[in-house]
Amino acid sequence: MQRTIHRTMPTRMVALSLLPPPNPLAPKAPFGFGAFVIDPKCRGEASFALHIWGYGAGHDPAPMRDAIRALFDPETMALICAPSQSPAGEHAPAPFPDAYLDLVPRTGLRRNLFAPLPRHILASAGRVGGLDLPEVEPTPLARLGQIGCEAQAAWIFWLQAYCPVNCRRKLLAGYLAWRQLQRARALPVRT
Repeated sequence: MQRTIHRTMPTRMVALSLLPPPNPLAPKAPFGFGAFVIDPKCRGEASFALHIWGYGAGHDPAPMRDAIRALFDPETMALICAPSQSPAGEHAPAPFPDAYLDLVPRTGLRRNLFAPLPRHILASAGRVGGLDLPEVEPTPLARLGQIGCEAQAAWIFWLQAYCPVNCRRKLLAGYLAWRQLQRARALPVRT
């Protein structure tokens, strides 16, 4: 008897939070991205990596496109987070912003998921992972400071909404352990 294994997690996932560069006719503003890369392993384990890049007002957007494309291979699925400030009770699906089309590569047979998440839902998902995100729209410069947390919170939301309980528990436990290791590395060494 042959067993069929159903995979909930893609082979590789990149959760992106983007602050796209302004269009050429708009005033100059800072832009950047946060990318949380998840590479599932066997038995509900995964490796995690966080990439955060910010660019100053007037900077050429080509390096941002190149940095994002370097994170993708043919088996990568993108989860693109677009934080929004939707009115209470309104859950109309938002269209995919045109500014994102040029930034996120389409590779292999994997599809890209667009997640227009209201800020309060993103903040709630972030609290599950120990992340502190505001529920109100920050300034572009303040948003660059939290864009990596937005990407992680978007992945946590996806994990809670679309993964079976056993897989979710294992991946979330691995993620929380990874976060603790990252915090421990950031602490200054006292002699």
